[in-house]
Amino acid sequence: MIHIENIRKSFGPETLFEGLSWHVKRGHRYGLIGPNGAGKTTLFGLMTGLHQPETGQIRRARDLTIGHLPQEIATLAGISIRDEARKGLAGVVAIGEELRALEAQLATAAADEVPALMERYARLQARFEMLGGFRVENRVEEVLAGLGFRPSDFDKDCGTLSGGWQMRVALARLLLQSPDVLLLDEPTNHLDLESVNWLESFLQQYSGSLIFISHDRWFLDRLPTHIAELAGGELRLYTGNFTSYLQQSELQATQLERERQSQERKIAHLQQFVERFRYKASKAKQVQSRVKMLAKIDRVEDARSIETIRIKLPEAPRSGQVVMRLENVHQAYGEKVIYQGLDVEMIRGERIALVGPNGAGKSTLLKLLAGAIHPQRGLRELGHGVRPYYFAQHQVEALDLRRSVLAEAMADAEGLLPQRVRAVLGAFLFDAEDVEKPVGVLSGGEKNRLALAKMLLLPRNLLLLDEPTNHLDMASRAVLEDALAGFGGTLVLISHDRHFIDGVCNVVWDVSHGRVTPYRGTYSEYLARKERGDRPAPLPLHGESPHRVPVPATPADDDDARRPSKRDDRRREAEARQRRSSVTRPLRTAAEAAEARAQALEARLQGLREVQADPAHYARGDEVQRVAREAAEVEAALAAAYSAWESAVAALEEAEAALED
Repeated sequence: MIHIENIRKSFGPETLFEGLSWHVKRGHRYGLIGPNGAGKTTLFGLMTGLHQPETGQIRRARDLTIGHLPQEIATLAGISIRDEARKGLAGVVAIGEELRALEAQLATAAADEVPALMERYARLQARFEMLGGFRVENRVEEVLAGLGFRPSDFDKDCGTLSGGWQMRVALARLLLQSPDVLLLDEPTNHLDLESVNWLESFLQQYSGSLIFISHDRWFLDRLPTHIAELAGGELRLYTGNFTSYLQQSELQATQLERERQSQERKIAHLQQFVERFRYKASKAKQVQSRVKMLAKIDRVEDARSIETIRIKLPEAPRSGQVVMRLENVHQAYGEKVIYQGLDVEMIRGERIALVGPNGAGKSTLLKLLAGAIHPQRGLRELGHGVRPYYFAQHQVEALDLRRSVLAEAMADAEGLLPQRVRAVLGAFLFDAEDVEKPVGVLSGGEKNRLALAKMLLLPRNLLLLDEPTNHLDMASRAVLEDALAGFGGTLVLISHDRHFIDGVCNVVWDVSHGRVTPYRGTYSEYLARKERGDRPAPLPLHGESPHRVPVPATPADDDDARRPSKRDDRRREAEARQRRSSVTRPLRTAAEAAEARAQALEARLQGLREVQADPAHYARGDEVQRVAREAAEVEAALAAAYSAWESAVAALEEAEAALED
């Protein structure tokens, strides 16, 4: 369909491609990968004709249609969302208009004109039906809904949308167009998790050829038939998905390393001969022969991969068992009620992913947990010793553009040595020169990496992250995933990167209809349970009996869901709550008292350890012995306190479980 033959392309002194060739075949789905700056977006521009190669040629099949979604689009305004998306069906719409014009002609045509008009009408009508013309509106609405638009949004002006939502409109138009070749540059960047899942399913059924640039590992594993790797001005093609590519490229790297080592032994042998006999006249010809051999050797580059830096978050200070609690929270935007009587609780060590349809309230819930917005009614209660860090979706806007990268990071480092800060920045691909750049000259992705790097500098025990992987390449995502996987605190995140969620989280909160349904396990396990129809009951709202938690109503049973409870039901529920409270209150009080004692002993032990860390402390032998004895006693008492705490929590959990049976 597209033949790229031996092309060369440069920008200024930098040559992106030299002798690059690629044959894009019909029906194949290619994941185009490579480091930032390798020329992936430029290659798209060459395919569409936006750029021209300096040498070589690009041949396209006759009448080939190419659809291209760039990373940035022109601002849309003055047209409704529905009408802009419908442009993708311009050909079908034009046939429909021609059919209506023919109908008008037939109504007034002379008898001898009717046969020719009817023949033309029949041909057009057959084509109209084949292209799904009678379902134009349904197709437009299906695609818009799949990309997260509500029916009430369809007739809004595109100019009222943010850049990310305008990108979704452009994507809807492109998908409806169904070109022969579809080029998508980071299509998941502006989508939520539900929309990414829908897009993936849509593209798996796409009949044309697809080439997409993405850093989403899950997307790259489930969608492509081939991986095209662009690096060093060359393009290498691999059959299969991204996991298969990793296996194949590792085998190639191993083989290349063997060739390099063999070549190095040969070179060393030739050099040894030259050095040994350089000054012997009798060996002059042999020496010259070997010198020429050395000059002609096309050296195999070192195939050993540079190990990506891995770092750990600072050790998380121990927090209370209950990290945070929202109680009877009400939150609305105008007449739109998001939460009404929401009760949720986070337990230490949970790594929670918030998932759910667009507009369900995931970002609102994260902001409530982070304290970025205050509930209109209800309580937000932090547990003992909790030190939260909130990474907002637009965290980069808080960066000081006038500072250097290093100075901006040091501003939040609270006394950390510059070497430690440089190491963290290096893990996020800022080298020695980059750290001296002003923040204002960084790209969007680089600013995002800097904001994330700042999160890794100081000890925190609660991280609340809203789309932390946006604009990050694979290397940066791997660093972040590795750091969070080793994090010892509590975590709540929203992300559209399913591979990232799967590697980091151990709990999924499904947010919909103003309720939270918790699933224990990874994101993959959550998907498997949903596919089996294994849906646990959502968390009860405030004042609602755990025994009578309704599953969120579907449109078919909305009327039943709105019926008020009978008086007897309300009385029985109140009595059940009272019995539950009388049993659990003393156990909860005991657990909280045990927790407070453990935390007091922790603080005391920390103070003694700080004394022992001071070199001046060892000037007095009697003081050293006294502090050591006290530290040992406190440590023993702390172990007993931990045991009492765990026993109290276990008794509370056992009682709560018994009440639920």
